[in-house]
Amino acid sequence: MILAKMIRHDHTSLLPNLHRRLNAVDAHLSEEKGGELGVILSYTGLVDSEMIPHFIQLAERALHHSTRTRKEVKRAMAVLIESLQNVIHHGHIDEQGESALFLTMENTPLGYQLHCGNLMNEDDAEMLSGRIVELNNLSHAELRKLYIDVLCDGPQDSSRGNAGLGLISIAKRAAGPIEFFQEPHPSGLTLVTLTTTVRR
Repeated sequence: MILAKMIRHDHTSLLPNLHRRLNAVDAHLSEEKGGELGVILSYTGLVDSEMIPHFIQLAERALHHSTRTRKEVKRAMAVLIESLQNVIHHGHIDEQGESALFLTMENTPLGYQLHCGNLMNEDDAEMLSGRIVELNNLSHAELRKLYIDVLCDGPQDSSRGNAGLGLISIAKRAAGPIEFFQEPHPSGLTLVTLTTTVRR
């Protein structure tokens, strides 16, 4: 398990949320299948686009000895990248231009599961919740069509990418609905956690 802590002491910390997630993972998972199941990657701290290659490298190493299929690993990596980009483009940015997140990648009996949490303004969190409900109600074929439509016709922004394309991409790769959880945070913002399960 890889755990990195935030360096800036004046930034809103999500470390307690990561600890809570890690404690929630059943201890017996790490004992099943020769220790293969359980948390394989965890992080909390600041994030920007320059860090994405480092996350990819860490995740690839964590997944290197997995017995799951190559297709499953590729989907898990794609969801990780899209989740990070979603936080960078749409999460709360503080006065220093930084965003905080916590995430875990877990190997579970259902497949790979990614938990990604970040801070958002309440209105933005409500909009995100509504968007996820819409995507969860679409079939895989409808998601594929929507993805192509947004890719071809969606609004472009060099700093934010295609509006909503990342969430659609996550939904396409998810086994079942994207789980969405929001709760008040001591900072006055809303902590939003997305859980995505990936399997063949």
